[in-house]
Amino acid sequence: MFLGLWLTVTPEDLAARWTQLALGATAVVGVMAGSRLPFLGVVVTAAATACGWTLHVTADPFMLTGFAVFRLAEKRGGRRFPWWMFAGVVLVVLTSAFLGTEGVEDRFRGMVLSAVVLCVAWVLGVRTREVREEATARSRAEERLRVARDVHDVLSHSLGTIGVQAGVAAHVGTLGTEQLREVLRGIEGDARASLFQLKGLLHRERTGTEAENVASSPLSTALARLAMSAERAGISVRIDSDETIDGLPSDVRTTVLRVVQEAMTNVIRHAAASLAIVRLHVSSESVTVGIQDDGQGAPRTFQPGHGLAGMRERIELLGGTVDFASSTSGFTVSATIPLVRTPSRPQGRM
Repeated sequence: MFLGLWLTVTPEDLAARWTQLALGATAVVGVMAGSRLPFLGVVVTAAATACGWTLHVTADPFMLTGFAVFRLAEKRGGRRFPWWMFAGVVLVVLTSAFLGTEGVEDRFRGMVLSAVVLCVAWVLGVRTREVREEATARSRAEERLRVARDVHDVLSHSLGTIGVQAGVAAHVGTLGTEQLREVLRGIEGDARASLFQLKGLLHRERTGTEAENVASSPLSTALARLAMSAERAGISVRIDSDETIDGLPSDVRTTVLRVVQEAMTNVIRHAAASLAIVRLHVSSESVTVGIQDDGQGAPRTFQPGHGLAGMRERIELLGGTVDFASSTSGFTVSATIPLVRTPSRPQGRM
């Protein structure tokens, strides 16, 4: 740009050529300084270009100044059209125009082009800053949702199961010593499993690498442990699944496990059920998950909480869908997770 807008203009003599080189170099230095000191960069490039216009040694319509203005707007711009920007454009351009008397029409066209260049540079800089801030805010919101979802998945099931088992042990006076020991062992096992998963979650957040996670063991084994945990809380669990579930991709296995885990947590805490049936079917294109209980169902004023919202978010991240159905004969969760990935689709109801 320096070569095209400055050196292509032929000065009248050698002294003017040296002046041209000095002013052009000053404008370039101003652009470079603008990355660290944006306001200084604007002042230096504008002054050098205005002097070049006055001495007829440049054809630059403040393009170099536009780069500095862009940096200034990107770092400090709050409004897209501040009043001082227009005042500065008019002052610089008119000053450089009226200090010379030759080529009035050419200077007027250059003045208009310069005003456009500077205004566009400012608007683009402000918009770039807004987009970056929006992306940062969106990234932080997504990170908060992910951490909240993971913490809920890790703690909700185990704490719910522990609460039910402890409540039974506290209110049933006919428990013998061995039965009480069995309840305590179940509570201990659930607490250890929860702490292990929480430790893995904290390891990932601190280091950015995955520790041993819920998908590191076969899905069938993890589901069996979930069933045992629910049975200790007084819920009979029946699992009907294909033999191929252990061969699913890691992220699909994790999502399936979390969906079943959250559904079983709700059965234990809210359903007043005695039986829960888990069905898993794997086809060449998708995995279908169904969890149904024989409890009292959800009330008419039911609103999905954090657990069901997190369940929906996990499934939609993999491009799947989930539905919740409630009746007097129980509550049903039905989910489909594609194995051939497509972009996630927004759902109309949360």
